[in-house]
Amino acid sequence: MVIDEVKTLDAKLCTRVRKFISLNLNKITSYLSQNLQYGMSVQCPPPQGVSDESEVGFSPMFDIWIADEGHAHDAPITPEHMIHARLCVALVTVCGNAMREILRSQVPAQHTDIYQAILANKGKLSGRPGRSLLNTSQINVVFPDTQGKKTGTLDQFDISLLYILIRNVSAVQAPVITGWGNDPQDQPRDTSLGASVERIRSFRNHITGHSADGKTSRQDLKGYWKKIEDVIHDIEKVIGGQMCSQELERQKRQVISVYEAC
Repeated sequence: MVIDEVKTLDAKLCTRVRKFISLNLNKITSYLSQNLQYGMSVQCPPPQGVSDESEVGFSPMFDIWIADEGHAHDAPITPEHMIHARLCVALVTVCGNAMREILRSQVPAQHTDIYQAILANKGKLSGRPGRSLLNTSQINVVFPDTQGKKTGTLDQFDISLLYILIRNVSAVQAPVITGWGNDPQDQPRDTSLGASVERIRSFRNHITGHSADGKTSRQDLKGYWKKIEDVIHDIEKVIGGQMCSQELERQKRQVISVYEAC
C-alpha cells in the first residue's frame, strides 16, 4: 500500500481496501446474526524495547477512514477537513522538531546544555502565580521532578512551550525589526532564528489555534505550505542539516495522496 521508497501510504488504495473489508464484513454479519457487531482498529506496535506480542495494542481508526458513504450516521468529513488535519500534523511534527533543534543548538554560553539552562531559569519559568511564564500543566511537563532536579525531554514539549523556552532560556535573539510577540515582516525578509520562531508561532495560531471549522482549502494549503517550507529552509541555513525539510517533503506527498483520494 505504499507508493515510494520512503513508504508513503497510498491513501486511495487504503480507502478501497477498507471499503472492501467493510462491505464483506457487513454481508457476513447480516447472514449470521442481526445482533453481531464488529469494530475496525489499527494495530499498534509494542512499546520500544518490548518484543512480547501480547503487548501489541489496537486503537480505533479515525472516523474519516471508517465512515461508509451513504449511511445516516456518517460524519460530514470533507477533503478540506482531511487536508487541514494533514497540515496540522506537518506543523506539529516538522515545525516542532525544527524548534527543538533550535533549542539544542542555541545553548547560552554559560551552560553546558539546554537542560541546565532550563533548570537555571526555573525561578523565572515557574515563579509564583501571576508572574510565572509557564502554566501549571507546562510546569509539570518541564519539571517532572517536584524537587526541581530534573527536566522533561524536548520531545515532550509542544510548540507553545518550545516558543516560551526559546524566548527566555536559549541564546536566540529577538527579531531586530519587529521584536518578540509580533509577526515578522517579509519586506525585507528577516531570516534570523528569532523571526523564524515567530513565524512558526503565527502558523500555529492561525492553523490550529484559531480555526473556526477545521477546514483548509487546496488554495490555502498551497499558501501555508510555501510559508512553512520557507521558514524551515531559513532555520536550516542557520543551524545546518536537512532532516526537517526532508520530512516536510515526505508529508507533502502524503497530503497530495490524501487529497487525490477524496
